[in-house]
Amino acid sequence: MAATIAITGATGFVGRHLVDRLTGQPHVVRALSRRGTIPGTVTVAGDLGDEARLRQLVDGADHVVHLAGLVKSPRPKAFTEVNTAGTERLARAMASGRGQLTLVSSLAARHPEVSAYATSKRAAEDAALSILGADRVTVIRPPAIYGPGDRATLVIFKQLKRGLLVAPGPRGARFSLLHVTDLAHLITAHLSGALDLPRQVEPDDGRPGGYGWGDLTANASRATGRRVRLVRVPIRLLRAPARLADMLARRFALDLPLAVDKLGELAHPNWVSGGPALPKPASNITFKTGFSSTLEWYRQAGWL
Repeated sequence: MAATIAITGATGFVGRHLVDRLTGQPHVVRALSRRGTIPGTVTVAGDLGDEARLRQLVDGADHVVHLAGLVKSPRPKAFTEVNTAGTERLARAMASGRGQLTLVSSLAARHPEVSAYATSKRAAEDAALSILGADRVTVIRPPAIYGPGDRATLVIFKQLKRGLLVAPGPRGARFSLLHVTDLAHLITAHLSGALDLPRQVEPDDGRPGGYGWGDLTANASRATGRRVRLVRVPIRLLRAPARLADMLARRFALDLPLAVDKLGELAHPNWVSGGPALPKPASNITFKTGFSSTLEWYRQAGWL
């Protein structure tokens, strides 16, 4: 009998890739959506604030994948309202059932003190575990995710293409990366039982020690055939522009690339995934190959 998989955030960046992969397999895919019907799924109209719709979404589901969340906002309280409270509602909706929850959190949850976003993601993890118990929850903490269709990292790709990358944060900062295709593969393998994940995992693309900003410019230089310069900017110089960006975002409902809440995350020197080590997917897309394919996708989509 085909398993029923319920998904929140199905219209988001990761959600679209996951739905595309799942709809080609013998599953019943049920998706929560505020934006109309999602092809290939049984769509439930609603959002994380609607408890009745959440109960409808998870009713009888074998697996629930929680992807929906708020990544950036000029209002710190908004992260708690969406990320933490939304996860609490979803977990309560699941409490009387039998389904397993795969909570796609963030590596930022490892250091909840750095930002309101990080605090909300750790609190969301704690809420899910408290309500459902450790046996029903798998927490995936991905690092920075990139790939076709991502607007969050588009600003970096634009800079790399132009030959000048402005890198905020301390010298020597390191971070892991994960291509969206490999994250979708990881989740799909976990749902099908082909990959036995630990209760908490920090996946990456398999590069030991992660990347530095210089690694990104070196890869981009080789891929584009032109030198990409790296300019480092201390976090203290970004505080005033970030406050201005937040003010404009609140007043005019703008989505700007800079926000005060992100400065704490940018200031942290170590966002290298801690594992445990996982079997590499067949694609295993490192930034060396992921940069070129993502850049080409942006070009064909007219984003560059």
